[in-house]
Amino acid sequence: MKTHQLTHARLLEKVVYDPDTGKFTHLGRRRPKVGQFDKDGYVKISIDEVKHQAHRLAWLYVTGNYPPEDMQVDHINGVRDDNRWTNLRLVTHAENQAYRLASGREQSARGISGVRGVYWHGGKGKWIVTVRADKKSHFGGYHASVESAALAATVLRNQIQEERASA
Repeated sequence: MKTHQLTHARLLEKVVYDPDTGKFTHLGRRRPKVGQFDKDGYVKISIDEVKHQAHRLAWLYVTGNYPPEDMQVDHINGVRDDNRWTNLRLVTHAENQAYRLASGREQSARGISGVRGVYWHGGKGKWIVTVRADKKSHFGGYHASVESAALAATVLRNQIQEERASA
């Protein structure tokens, strides 16, 4: 059963959601863990070969309905993989954008890490460092922690500045 509009009943057949932890588990599988990070740091869950954002599935699971078309599910604390029910709320697109700007949750070029040039690579499960300078991308490696990636980004930016100065 492949569907783009997942029903509440089908969702209940496939997964269990724990509102206290925000975690989903598959029903009837040896490996019950479910979900993986997308490139933006949100958790995506595949059900019937269709990927869904976990925070939207949490809303469907608890309320029995998708959010209205003109509303978005927002993470109150700004942490995109924190899908606890107490951390989710409905907001309009304008409210969501205003909150992001006011809180600095996603400043341009900082993304979910909060560090310029440091991004989450969901496929590798690591932080990646990429610094843009002179219309080129400079790769700074993959890092297990955001702290080590931040340090690598600083070192790479300094190295690029030194190379510019000596040229």
